[in-house]
Amino acid sequence: MHKLMYTLSINDYKRKFKEIKQDIELILDHEGYILAKNEYGEKYFDDSHCFYDYFIPYDAKRANCYIRQIILGESCPDLILFHKTERGTIYIQYRGAVSEEGYILLHGRPCAATPSQSAALAQFLPHFEHAYGIIDHQMRMVQSNKAFQDYCTDSFLNGEDSILNFADREDGLAVIPRLIRDVQKRKVALDLEVKNETQTEHWKLKAIYLQDTHSVLLMVYDLSPEKKYMHLLTYKDQMESVSYLSAGVAHELRNPLSVIKGFLQLSTLTDSFHKYSNTILSETERMNEIIDNFLSLARKKATKEFQSPQQLLSSVIDIIRSECLMQGVHFDYQVQPVTDQVEVNVSSFKQIILNVLRNAMESYPAQSRRKVFRLHSYKEDKQLIIQLSDNGEGIPAHVLENLGKPFYTTKDKGTGVGVPLCKKIMEEHNGTFDIKSQHRKGTIVTLTFPLM
Repeated sequence: MHKLMYTLSINDYKRKFKEIKQDIELILDHEGYILAKNEYGEKYFDDSHCFYDYFIPYDAKRANCYIRQIILGESCPDLILFHKTERGTIYIQYRGAVSEEGYILLHGRPCAATPSQSAALAQFLPHFEHAYGIIDHQMRMVQSNKAFQDYCTDSFLNGEDSILNFADREDGLAVIPRLIRDVQKRKVALDLEVKNETQTEHWKLKAIYLQDTHSVLLMVYDLSPEKKYMHLLTYKDQMESVSYLSAGVAHELRNPLSVIKGFLQLSTLTDSFHKYSNTILSETERMNEIIDNFLSLARKKATKEFQSPQQLLSSVIDIIRSECLMQGVHFDYQVQPVTDQVEVNVSSFKQIILNVLRNAMESYPAQSRRKVFRLHSYKEDKQLIIQLSDNGEGIPAHVLENLGKPFYTTKDKGTGVGVPLCKKIMEEHNGTFDIKSQHRKGTIVTLTFPLM
């Protein structure tokens, strides 16, 4: 350690320290106008300009609140703000006080970066295309973009900036104040999907708690166009299934029609209609059941209902049987009795089964002599497992990797929406859709539904 002949003092190097110091010193009035600044402050701030003009709206409001706290003499921790100046963008950490004359004295120190969420948001949000707003702890909107303002009423835009006004709406967005309160209370990110009663509008709300400002970032994603597009794809797939199965259903109707015709001729010859009336009636019921199962594919039911697995599967087994008969495929099924029920959209379920069936029928080699399609269902760990398998050509590994990606197809006239649509439907049922396949050995599709 060096031994000093005299005592050192900072004052001895005051001028040198002043030369290397890069701190900003500002004097503001109560309205935020810059009255004076030091030499380093001149690099960033012009004379007679308002201090708040150097911020994006969100940080301008933060700076205003900070100045108000200083004026009121409240204890204020250092505040990091994100500036936009002619020299570019910069983060500055501020500390403030009030002079005896009532001026606001600000000391700022530039920093290379800031750990605050608000600074990161300042760079991200200008590029965010969806609607967003930042709500402070008093439920006031401190920043929003044009897309969000389109959801706001005239009174909101004219200064009544409380997010509580959304509670008066008559659509799904009325839940926004409650969602914000929940996020503020729990200090976690939450998301929610909402739609209006007619289901023509559909939104996803995501609210994120901002720790450094005790505010909430709310993002609103309009899913209406996406949902409409999915409905169009669903309907298109439904119509393809109807068209594909129409020949099989027509063939299936011939059997009961032949029985009815034969017994009507017999009853005419023997003059004993009452002997054969029950048989004829049962065959007409059989025809009605076949037609109803077929037409249910074209019905756009949006509701789910509770059904027993046996009841659910019996509605598709008849259709599968008729299609396999038409295509010369042996159909084997095993349905294990299950006492629990599944909550399911029957029309959507049939669409999945028939999509798998259609792909299976197209997978059999033309020269194959033993074509088999199997359906096996059973209960496992409070789930209904439905396995659909074939012994067709199978799916090559490179195709299997891409299967499920929207619009990926290997068919000349394929759309590539079948498998993604099936997966989407199963997600809506809190289930899974899984495909396993070996080239030239066959494919197994496994569906899982939660049991109630």
